[in-house]
Amino acid sequence: MTEPTDPLSTIPPPRPGTEPLRRRGLVLGAGAALGGAWALGVLCALQDVEGYDPAEQDVIVGTSAGSVLAALIACGVPPRRLAERLAGGAAEVEGTEPVNALDVDDQVHRTLGHVPLPIPLPGNLALVARSLGRPGRHTLMTAAAALAPRGRGSLAPVGELVAEFQPAGGWPVRPRTWVVAMDFDSGRRTVFGRPGAPPASLPVAVMASCAAPGYFPPVPVAGRRYIDGGGVSVTNADVLVREHLDEVLVLAPMAWSGSDPRWGRLARLDGGLRRYATGRLEREVRRLEEAGSRVRVVVPTPEDLIAMGPNVMNPERRTAVFETALRTTSARLRQPRAVRYPVKPPTVATSA
Repeated sequence: MTEPTDPLSTIPPPRPGTEPLRRRGLVLGAGAALGGAWALGVLCALQDVEGYDPAEQDVIVGTSAGSVLAALIACGVPPRRLAERLAGGAAEVEGTEPVNALDVDDQVHRTLGHVPLPIPLPGNLALVARSLGRPGRHTLMTAAAALAPRGRGSLAPVGELVAEFQPAGGWPVRPRTWVVAMDFDSGRRTVFGRPGAPPASLPVAVMASCAAPGYFPPVPVAGRRYIDGGGVSVTNADVLVREHLDEVLVLAPMAWSGSDPRWGRLARLDGGLRRYATGRLEREVRRLEEAGSRVRVVVPTPEDLIAMGPNVMNPERRTAVFETALRTTSARLRQPRAVRYPVKPPTVATSA
């Protein structure tokens, strides 16, 4: 009989005042409206149970919805304050101080509530051909992103939200904030905020990272077109390989582990995408570990998947998803240490 393992963590939480100075990173993966709500629930649980503070990391990497969270956290907005606004007072969260005059819930609804139907033509057939012709250089996600019709929605509310909190200098200095998007002409990954990246304001970079194919048009930056960074990877954790961080926490809303309790065609399609994303994530984690980083990965539980449903763009389910993630993650974190931290935990696993 194998020893029970906790699929949540590979890094025990440090005891206050005993840990050496370590370099840490946080990766917030893609996942649309519901993935963002799930990640927020996980962050709140980690903060409640372990005292984890995402703002104390050396670098935060955000993709798509994860880039919105990354930007707001790096700009000084604590997860609990975001949760208070997201839930509109429905969720039991600490603190009542509003984030700002802007309502996060309203901004999400403005972005996703009434997205026009896309133009019924492939977005970039040339990139589709290159992606399929060079499978080693591009991922299947790149080909799918290029094949999707051109979206007609507006990401202006997202840009306005980030602009409300960005520092006077433009980009946060600590934690460093890296926002991942995909060059829609070359299919290459671009990490805005990293040295050597094209110049872009933080709001524009986040809008580019959130430009989901089929929903929103590419975002122009410095003469190039950019779309959702999930077109390369839903996590992009491997952009931290050369940073040689001591510890990396990865929240991957679009990955999974174990059986899928849902049924139906949309659920099967979503499950297929999640299996593909999980395989990619496992390779990224191996690269980080080979570079000397200890990696901790959290993915949705079966209960989280049920709360999400097959359509992660549905803004109406965000409160339920947040509350579910907060509950499932908190429960697992409070389990006895002997069960929570096995000698050889699985690389990618669930939060319950």
